[in-house]
Amino acid sequence: MPSKNTGKTINKIRVNKKNVVISFSDGKKLNVTNEVMANFYLYPGKEITNKELKAINEFSETSSLLKYAMSLIRKRHYSEWKMREKLYAKEAKKNSVDRVIKILKNADLLDDRALAEDLYCYYDEKNYGKNKIINELSEEGIFDEVINKLKFPYSNEKKKAYNNLPKLEKKYDKYSYEQKKQHIYSALISLGFDGDIALLTLEKMKSKNEKDENEKLNKDLEKTLRKYKSKYVGRELKEKVISSLRNKGYKLSDILRKYENSYGQNDF
Repeated sequence: MPSKNTGKTINKIRVNKKNVVISFSDGKKLNVTNEVMANFYLYPGKEITNKELKAINEFSETSSLLKYAMSLIRKRHYSEWKMREKLYAKEAKKNSVDRVIKILKNADLLDDRALAEDLYCYYDEKNYGKNKIINELSEEGIFDEVINKLKFPYSNEKKKAYNNLPKLEKKYDKYSYEQKKQHIYSALISLGFDGDIALLTLEKMKSKNEKDENEKLNKDLEKTLRKYKSKYVGRELKEKVISSLRNKGYKLSDILRKYENSYGQNDF
């Protein structure tokens, strides 16, 4: 006769490849990990106390979560915060998550400081600025107390910004010189550089090529006229064209000269 401390009596145990199904005499079943069989002495007819049942459940959940965590780590590194997010998404209990995190940290499989340094080196090599690197680390779940210990020398920030300049000049080469500068400035800010470094970088740009600028103005003028001439005429057309070209960064004097030389002053 079961004692008052007995919770359940095992009726049947079925060991599968991925899990173990324990059937109890009251008809209820419990799915646990295979590791349970190696850590608990279980057999049909054994009476399981509530305390033992709780230990089996906790061990099973922990081993299942640990297996999942290891599958994640094999693909990439995680911060403690991101790993907790992943584990909680499995509807795991806090105690189980804490146990898995402790196991991973003790095995040096979770190390926010090492991860931060690795990511810092990776993004620094990609010529990202300080602000973007800090943002990327924060997105990875690295805490401020770790990030704040990283160093961002001003000289290195300038060097990285300058390194970005050639590809940015090429990327925005189709624009007028002034508009190109605006795009490059915005791009440098997006890459994480402070405004003062972005401005210093603009000073390193190639000088304006007047012939090239003139050719771009010709093309943009023709393109803008094709866009508006079916809707506007005379003064209104000219105002629309001038406004559009001004927004593209061309000087008003250059626009007027080009327009009047090509189309005369009667349109105005």
